[in-house]
Amino acid sequence: MPAPDQPRALATPISATAPINVPRKRLLSLGEGGESSAGPVLRKRARISSISVGFQNSLRGLSPAIVNPSALDRLPRTRPIHTSELELDFLSSLSSSSRFGNTRPLSSSSSFTSASRACSPGPGEGDAPGSSAFISREGMALMRSVSSASLASSVSSAPTYPECSAKHFMRNTRITIDFSMPPVVVDPGNDADKSITLAPPMSCSSDNVLFFTRGNRVHYKNIGATGGAEEIGQLCRLQDSHGDLRVIECAPVEIGDVLAIGTSKGLVQLWDVRTKKKTASWSTKSVTAMRWNGPVLTIGGEKGTIRHYDTRISPTTKMKEQVRKVTRHQARITSLDWNVDGKILASGDVNGVVYCWDAREKVPMDVGEFIQRRKKMQHPGAISALAFCPWQPRLLATGDVEGVMQLWNINPLVRHSNATTPGKLELGAPITSIHFSPQCKEILTTHSSKPSPSLSPSNAASRRSTPVPSTPSSSYNPLAPLAWPRISMDKTIAVHSYPSLRLVTKLTVAEDKAIAGSLLNTGGTKIILAVPDDGKMCVYDVWGKRKEIKRQPSFLGATIR
Repeated sequence: MPAPDQPRALATPISATAPINVPRKRLLSLGEGGESSAGPVLRKRARISSISVGFQNSLRGLSPAIVNPSALDRLPRTRPIHTSELELDFLSSLSSSSRFGNTRPLSSSSSFTSASRACSPGPGEGDAPGSSAFISREGMALMRSVSSASLASSVSSAPTYPECSAKHFMRNTRITIDFSMPPVVVDPGNDADKSITLAPPMSCSSDNVLFFTRGNRVHYKNIGATGGAEEIGQLCRLQDSHGDLRVIECAPVEIGDVLAIGTSKGLVQLWDVRTKKKTASWSTKSVTAMRWNGPVLTIGGEKGTIRHYDTRISPTTKMKEQVRKVTRHQARITSLDWNVDGKILASGDVNGVVYCWDAREKVPMDVGEFIQRRKKMQHPGAISALAFCPWQPRLLATGDVEGVMQLWNINPLVRHSNATTPGKLELGAPITSIHFSPQCKEILTTHSSKPSPSLSPSNAASRRSTPVPSTPSSSYNPLAPLAWPRISMDKTIAVHSYPSLRLVTKLTVAEDKAIAGSLLNTGGTKIILAVPDDGKMCVYDVWGKRKEIKRQPSFLGATIR
């Protein structure tokens, strides 16, 4: 043991020639050859000689004789393993015969790259099939397939639909009823392009009793009966001097079993359905559209005038004296609809103009999209359908004969456009009716066939006078943008989801028969289509009934008194 006053021996002897007060240099760790380095040790990429040529070529899907090792200095970046035909064949056979069905090609940043293989054992120990470091091509492909399947399962592949969606319930019930349509109405200007067939005169009561016309007679049938075996009855028959039957409309349930009918000569009558007796009758200038709003009967006319008749007032002469009249349209009213709370009326005309009215005002509401610094609701074609949403009172859907459907948020307090986003669908076929589902958030449209431009008299005359130049057939241009094929909506029932407006399902009624219009039954599960070419009305199932949530009584409420 050394003495306390003796200095302790240094671990490293100091050279006698070393300068004084000079810091020592840190001795770095020695390399594999026993030599020290002055900087960080950088691992170099393995040379081709450190890994067997056969193993590298097998990873690339090549034969060992293709690559010359003497011509390569460094190991190049390999392509993805799944690009070889052998790997693709293996994956296709694996997906068809096993549980891995979703595969994708490997990215360039794969874990099985040259950087990772540079640390693999050499040819003497790593590429032997029996060694622990050996990974076969089949095993690597299997690992990639498992990874692809796990990634694909986390992404939603198909949209989901509610239980009552039309995706599950739309079908033809094979129930048909004979009826007749009113004749075509032509504008006073004798413009053949503006001639419009009015909506079919039919209506459904709160008891699922369907009222329809055959000539100048009004018939009824209970479509809620099992199998549609209910007999068809006759309610009334009008005289020929009264004109053609144009519109019929059932009163809401709070009014009772009352049916309103209107003729081409402006005659309006109210009938008690149970007693089959006429309760009121009066005349107006014209009747082209009709809607109930509680006890108030709203009627649209040929010149664009809208009148509100309060049927509680008697006699009818006094009711006509107190009628409320609003005027803003410059053409025939084609469609009317009140929203579910009875505060907003929507009206459309043959010029494609839509107005919304407050029930207490005589001027239309300031809603629409900006056109020349003013808000307007304008369509390119004549308005053929209007519908308010039952579960969102200010949501309005409008459709025209050009096949354009638009959605609007009827709120005058909104300073920007009232058009919703997304809120426009160009369906390509004339829209004859629009319905919101009371069961789920879906919109149904019915379509007729779009007439060919060559059938128009004015277009036919212009084509005869103007020769059509022949255009040479254009060759295929691979750089031209590809257009998705459009789905034809001619003569179909189409259902779209809200608010995405994605097509849920569609059903073609007939290849050569157009749909003139439709209406929903009281429960909102069936639709009655008018097919004038056959002279029949067809009943289709559309939506299922929404399951009501049954509330169980609380356990605490039953025990605590």
